[in-house]
Amino acid sequence: MLCSRQSHCIYKILTCKTAHIFISVRVCVFILSAAPAVFYPFGLAAGDTEHVETGGESYYSVGLSTPFKFFGRTYNQIYVNYNGLLTFNVPSTSGPYSPTRGAEDFIAALWNDFDDDYSGVFSYQQYTNGSVLTRATQDINQYFSQVNINAAWVFVVTWRYALQPDPAILFQVVLISGSGQSYFLMNYGDCAVLYGQLEAGYDTINSTSYFVIPDSTNGNYQNLKNTTNVNVPGRWAFNAWAAPAIFYLFGSAAGDTEYSLTSDEGYVPVSFSIPYTFFDNTYNSLYVHFNGLLTFNQPEPASGPNYNPTRGAEDFIAALWSDLDDYYSCFFSYQQYTNGSVLTRATHDINQYFPQMNFTASWVFVVTWKYGPQQNPAILFQVVLISGGNLSFFLMNYGDFAVIYEQTEAGYDTINSIYHFVIPDSNNSNYQNLKNTTNVNVPGRWAFIAGNESVTTTPTTTFPSVNTTTTTAQPWTAPAVFYPFGLAAGDTEHVETGGESYYSVGLLTPFKFFGRTYNQIYVNYNGLLTFNVPSTSGPYSPTRGAEDFIAALWNDFDDYFNGVFSYQQYTNGSVLTRATQDINQYFSQVNINAAWVFVVTWRYALQPNPAILFQVVLISGSGQSYFLMNYGDCAVLYGQLEAGYDTINSISHFVIPDSTNGNYQNLKNTTNVNVPGRWAFNAWAAPAIFYLFGSAAGDTEYSLTSDEGYVPVSFSIPYTFFGHTYNILYVHFNGLLTFNQPQPASGPNYNPTRGAEDFIAALWSDLDDYYSCFFSYQQYTNGSVLTRATQDINQYFPQMNFTASWVFVVTWKYGPQQNPAILLQVVLISGGNLSFFLMNYGDLAVIYEQTEAGYDTINSIYHFVIPDSNNSNYQNLKNTTNVNVPGRWAFIAGNGSETVSENQQSQ
Repeated sequence: MLCSRQSHCIYKILTCKTAHIFISVRVCVFILSAAPAVFYPFGLAAGDTEHVETGGESYYSVGLSTPFKFFGRTYNQIYVNYNGLLTFNVPSTSGPYSPTRGAEDFIAALWNDFDDDYSGVFSYQQYTNGSVLTRATQDINQYFSQVNINAAWVFVVTWRYALQPDPAILFQVVLISGSGQSYFLMNYGDCAVLYGQLEAGYDTINSTSYFVIPDSTNGNYQNLKNTTNVNVPGRWAFNAWAAPAIFYLFGSAAGDTEYSLTSDEGYVPVSFSIPYTFFDNTYNSLYVHFNGLLTFNQPEPASGPNYNPTRGAEDFIAALWSDLDDYYSCFFSYQQYTNGSVLTRATHDINQYFPQMNFTASWVFVVTWKYGPQQNPAILFQVVLISGGNLSFFLMNYGDFAVIYEQTEAGYDTINSIYHFVIPDSNNSNYQNLKNTTNVNVPGRWAFIAGNESVTTTPTTTFPSVNTTTTTAQPWTAPAVFYPFGLAAGDTEHVETGGESYYSVGLLTPFKFFGRTYNQIYVNYNGLLTFNVPSTSGPYSPTRGAEDFIAALWNDFDDYFNGVFSYQQYTNGSVLTRATQDINQYFSQVNINAAWVFVVTWRYALQPNPAILFQVVLISGSGQSYFLMNYGDCAVLYGQLEAGYDTINSISHFVIPDSTNGNYQNLKNTTNVNVPGRWAFNAWAAPAIFYLFGSAAGDTEYSLTSDEGYVPVSFSIPYTFFGHTYNILYVHFNGLLTFNQPQPASGPNYNPTRGAEDFIAALWSDLDDYYSCFFSYQQYTNGSVLTRATQDINQYFPQMNFTASWVFVVTWKYGPQQNPAILLQVVLISGGNLSFFLMNYGDLAVIYEQTEAGYDTINSIYHFVIPDSNNSNYQNLKNTTNVNVPGRWAFIAGNGSETVSENQQSQ
């Protein structure tokens, strides 16, 4: 008998007693070899689901028991392909084997047309407890030493080809998630000869992240069992984290120059390949600081930042300026580009945010800071300098933020602070919200014009010659941001020499100001517009609470200046055209046609030109209302002052930062729409029945555009819903809250008594087919929200004598975020052993699918459908109620010891 290399041969003497014949027999015992030690358990013996294939490019869809995040996208299923491929968004059968296909998220364990040459087996198993999780936890913490993960879910899939006597080809992928992180391992054993193109690695949609294991494509694929990126032969380990999509590519994989610092406020000088103009100065280099700072004219001393938004001695960009070295280690990396896709992207971005420029980028500089664990940085931000022609710009991109224990600031400043800006949430306790803030309607991104070389100067060490040419003084004109004003424009004009006068103006078209509609306005000499009452003087509190007002620049001008204020209403002509263009530019998700414009302008100390100039423009049309605030020169003012707006009870309010901090003379350079001297606001407000929501209220906010996804939310206090107590719920894009399980992405089933789930349908529909969405939520355990909830419940259920101890508010906004086309909200309330929920409805645009609002429970013991919600009258929900408050429905959800009857619930 012939013995293979896998057998041990034993010679045994057999004796034949009758013939006295001794026969020597070699017995071959076959020993099956074990998989290499890098492999996780697999096969039927490990409990895997196994598929035997003899040919064909088959695949199997596997529903994941725990969602897996793969480079920024979250998946609930995966496709295991016979050809050595794992795909997430679509099944895949064969090549082409391009390392950057761009159309799919995939992991190529070893991608080849195996079916042409081999039969085999692939098997898989998911784990949520046990020794496999322990092993995965140890592996990831070993390979990624800066993280601290506890694996909560592991998915192991293994391919074996040509099984006699042992697999001729063996490889495996292990997906691991836990502690909000996700990773994957790729393990390699023997590999027989393969035919045709092959590849191992991963790719993502649009190839934002991708990697090809070198030996997989160069003919050395049989050596994969000896290769590694974690010093374990046969194993490759990867982090599935990706930066937010707003970030330009960065890090060593992008070809950056990279620096690692651990406890140092150091900096690195970088020379530019092309000069860059930053406001009034042109530079050939900058200094990249560990502490989140870029400086141009000098490095920042190591003594630490001085957080004055107008330092005045330096040109700098503060990406996020803080003493980060006291708490975090850091990588920062940078790269300059003069050609390629980065310039194309920069050109597209700038023309999107500044459409009037017709810009083409010729140079881009990208610098990125990552603090804490480098696999999933605890703090991530980036600055992108862009120039072309005679124009220069910069972008500031923000990702996640861990806790920072020192003062922070983001923005920019210039020498003598001629131009400066501080991003509002950056220097208060809301810095962690920077990833949701923007001035260009892209969450996490701020964009600024840095200069026009035709009007800037270049630093020089020589003395320029003096130009003695005589020039003729030009007549004064208002800055370009101003709408036409004054007698020449046809305004009604009032000249004042003193006194705190005002004039009442009847409006030709009613103007809606944060939920209230007005037919008149009071124009006050002191720089104030009021709606419900005239106002004469201070106090200058940003949240007065007793009035609806717009403070263009509120001050006791009559004590120091005489001047003129003028106003005019427009219902047709070029002013409406201009207003339409402005609003659609600043609020890109709306589509307004201005039907009415009211322009009011204040000018003080008119000789020879106004020493102080500012203007408010009210705009309404298409059921929407907005206002602009325009600023020119501002002479020295005395006494307290303020610019911004407030509403009755201060439900909505805002103060322009530089108006109250002594920098009021800089208002002509400040903006929230990237047009120096202009601030633009939407005067929309949610109906009064709505609890406060959105980023301004401190909510956690999600934006979805074409996805029936959901977000799990853990409760800080358990909530009882009709006999079942929950510590978590799932907030769905499609207007649904579920408690015991998420709703499958295949779409809602509009049976009012589904019976398998506990759910609240705020307004359940396939909204993703037509609208983009923001949904946001927040839990409260103290403060005014609990007071309001207590009052509401005792009003609607007076027999309860209830005190709220926990409130959860979730709000959906669909369509334009400035004036949402669809607005709805659910408020969960509990206290003692009682629980309730409110359902609030605002405007509802046309919905083209079936709809439903109400609730249901497991086995449908308790259920209710709001009558107008599942027929063509759903747009009337804002006028329906069961508690005599239009737009609100209130329900008892449970009693810790006993729930109420269904009849009582649905009355």
